[in-house]
Amino acid sequence: MDKQEKIMFGMCCSILLFAFVVVSAGIGPFNSTPKPESSVVTYNAHVDIYKNNELISSASNLLYTSGKNSIKEMLGSSNQNGPFLNISLCNATAGCSSPIADASEAFNLLKGCGFESIEGTYASTGDGKWTVTKTFTSTCDSVEINSTRLTNVTGGNLAGNNFTLATLQNSDTLTINWSLNVTQP
Repeated sequence: MDKQEKIMFGMCCSILLFAFVVVSAGIGPFNSTPKPESSVVTYNAHVDIYKNNELISSASNLLYTSGKNSIKEMLGSSNQNGPFLNISLCNATAGCSSPIADASEAFNLLKGCGFESIEGTYASTGDGKWTVTKTFTSTCDSVEINSTRLTNVTGGNLAGNNFTLATLQNSDTLTINWSLNVTQP
């Protein structure tokens, strides 16, 4: 290796060492640590499903991308679409898929037989915590349900949840209880 190659090799090693130090120290554009004046907000939610007052499913839901954007809009500007209080149910006989982030899964809205997309009851359960609950009563036999969404009055989706298939007969009740909270770790 001649003198010029040794100088170039030394410069390359120095640049790599400098880049390693910068990245390791979290300096510059590679720093992913929140700034001291910022806060981290976490969304947590699950859905409890009761058939005739018996718990049949309790599971976390998927926050849709549209739900993330709606939260952003509510926190960052005025949202004219209203709060997410409507509980929608999917007709499992017609087809319901597991929720995916862009809300493009099969979701055939259940209408009739005592089931409509309807506003649930909102209850504050503490700082950053709330529930939205609705009890439906079936007016038909053999109604199959295994999916729910939490929406606003314009049909905007916040979140979706699949649960154990429930087959309801006339006069059976199905209670959907969305429990949500926003925390700062």
